Amino acid sequence: MKRSLLALAFAVALLLANAPLSSADGIVVEDNRARNEFPNGVVFTVALRSDAEITDVTFRYVIPPEGAGVYEEPECTSGERMVCTFNLASSPKLFLVPGANIVYHWQAEDAAGNTLETEAATFVYEDDRFEWKSLTEGNLTLNYYAGSDSEVRALMQTGIEGLQRMESLVGTSVHFPVKVFLYDSARDMGPASYSSQGQEGVITLGEVFFSDTAVIAADVVPHDVLRHELAHIVIRQAVEGPFGDLPAWLDEGTATYAQSEPLSNEEQALERAIDRNDVLSLRSMSSSSLGRTSENVSLFYGQSWSLVSFLVDTYDPAKFAQLFAVFKEGSTIDKALQQVYGLDQDGLENAWRESVGLPPRQTAKPTEPGSTPLPQLTPFQVGDGSESTSDDAGFPVAIVAAGIAATLVVLAVVVLVLRRRRS
Repeated sequence: MKRSLLALAFAVALLLANAPLSSADGIVVEDNRARNEFPNGVVFTVALRSDAEITDVTFRYVIPPEGAGVYEEPECTSGERMVCTFNLASSPKLFLVPGANIVYHWQAEDAAGNTLETEAATFVYEDDRFEWKSLTEGNLTLNYYAGSDSEVRALMQTGIEGLQRMESLVGTSVHFPVKVFLYDSARDMGPASYSSQGQEGVITLGEVFFSDTAVIAADVVPHDVLRHELAHIVIRQAVEGPFGDLPAWLDEGTATYAQSEPLSNEEQALERAIDRNDVLSLRSMSSSSLGRTSENVSLFYGQSWSLVSFLVDTYDPAKFAQLFAVFKEGSTIDKALQQVYGLDQDGLENAWRESVGLPPRQTAKPTEPGSTPLPQLTPFQVGDGSESTSDDAGFPVAIVAAGIAATLVVLAVVVLVLRRRRS
């Protein structure tokens, strides 16, 4: 708090020292600036002067392409000369990613009834830890600071081909500029990734937070990470609108299908689950709130990929694009599947189970839920090796269960003996 007050006092002294001496009617803007403080956001500052006391100042901004207009109350000095600052920082509802275009303006009013609205300006939020270079082809721009030119050009080609393939698959076209920030490592990417904030046990390799920007790390299969994240951008475009809600398995499964192949740990997790007849239920996969252990993440991605592969390879591929169009209109999961494939979730799950050699799942059909919102966070993640993904991953749980059961048996025997003695 003391630091913020000192910073504000310093800004006041600096701006008022440079204030023009000429007078004017109404409210006058003496300075208007923005300062990048990655990863802690952007500090916006405005200096205002009026012949009457300035009574109200508001900071307004929007972050395209899908951001809604937001207004905020800045910290201000008081009087006829005023300096206001607002720190736009990441929060649980908004994460600022590199390349974010912040379109902003100020509004002010004084005691005499004069009002002022500054012209809209755009500030580009930048990860200034690195010296960035960029390569653009069509509507795709790849930003990078490491790697050879040949490696970057190869990634660009992968990105262009990946966009075109997914546009064809889901029946849409991405017209707006798409930005990709390529980091040399997941560690470098950490401050630029929402999913990396305070999360342990899972390493984020790629993420799309805003629908026009992807961040990816070069640690593991960067070409497939790029395909995966660009697929999410295409998917969002395909269901753009107020009703475009997808089940999580369809969203992530389609993005994983965009890869050349799933990650090895995802395929292995799926194979183990099939061998045990312990795969996830399709209805449980409609939400992205599954436990975030390495095993659960791997199985979720692997099974989602397998389900999407089944839909695309078994039926007319045109039906897959139709499914996205139906979701865009606001259909629920069961109704969309029924309309396009003649199957509800249970029917699709059992058809898929049969294709992988599993018997039908015998469960009572629950009441049809509402649409599951398209997850805002779509990270490409892998386990960091700190959690077991071997066949005996569930062993500690089994030991605990056996211990509890043995304890209950012992207690029952003791009670029986005491009763006999009393009798």
